[in-house]
Amino acid sequence: MATATYTLGDFIADLDRITRDETSPHVITERVAPLLAKLVKNPGVVPGEFRRRPQGQPRGRYMLHRAPRFNVTAVVWGPRETARAHNHETWGVIGVIDNEIEETRYRVEEGAQAGRATLAVKTVMHHTPGAISCLVPGDEVHAMHNPTDRDTVEIHVYGKDLSGLKRKTWDADGTEKPLITPKYMNC
Repeated sequence: MATATYTLGDFIADLDRITRDETSPHVITERVAPLLAKLVKNPGVVPGEFRRRPQGQPRGRYMLHRAPRFNVTAVVWGPRETARAHNHETWGVIGVIDNEIEETRYRVEEGAQAGRATLAVKTVMHHTPGAISCLVPGDEVHAMHNPTDRDTVEIHVYGKDLSGLKRKTWDADGTEKPLITPKYMNC
C-alpha cells in the first residue's frame, strides 16, 4: 500500500495546531523539525516559480503561507551567495530541499564599545537535502553561504513575519548594523 505524500497543506495544518497549543520556542522547534524533514523529502511542495531566483537577483524569497503565529517561505540562494551573521528575533526551522548550504552559528558577546560585538563561532554545519536546522532565541545568530555553483532551495519557517521586522546583522569586525528584511518577491 502506498503512503500518502505529506503536503504543504498538511504541514501548515500541523503548524497551526502546534503553535496554537504551545508557546515555548524550544518545544515548537522540536515538534516542527521532524515535520519539516518529512515535507522537504517532496521537492514538489515548492511551486516551480518559487524554486528559482528572479533574473539578476542573488537570492529569491517567496511567501508560501502567512499566519498570525508563523510563516512559511521558500528561499533560493544563488551560487556562492552569502548572508553575513544576523539574528531573527524569533524561533525558526529551516529545511534544505535541493543542493546544500553552509551555516555558521555564532555566540554574540557584547563589546565594551557601543555598536560592536565579538562573534565567536560556535559551529559550522554543511546541510544537504533533507537536513533541518532549528533556531531559538539565544541560539539564532547565524550566517548562511551557498558554497556551490548551483542554486540552493530551502523552506524557512519562522514564528514571526521577518518582512519589516527590525533585526541585526554584524560585519566580520563585529560592527553591528540594523537589518530590516525587505518584502517577499511574491507579495
